[in-house]
Amino acid sequence: MILYIKVGSITNAQRGQKVLNSNGFKSKIKRIENPDKTDGCGYALEVSADDKTPVEILEKNKIKVRGAEWQ
Repeated sequence: MILYIKVGSITNAQRGQKVLNSNGFKSKIKRIENPDKTDGCGYALEVSADDKTPVEILEKNKIKVRGAEWQ
């Protein structure tokens, strides 16, 4: 399954990608097409995962998660 994790800024997306890679999760940085005000600058990480472990890893590393959904 693909987990789409909204992180807001490109900086958080880059930091998050580095953290996820070091924890064994391959991710892609994506631009949100029509971001809401709550989505910040509109960046997300796309991760292949069966549970919300990537979200927990990001939060543990103090990367603000603005939302997560399965696609």
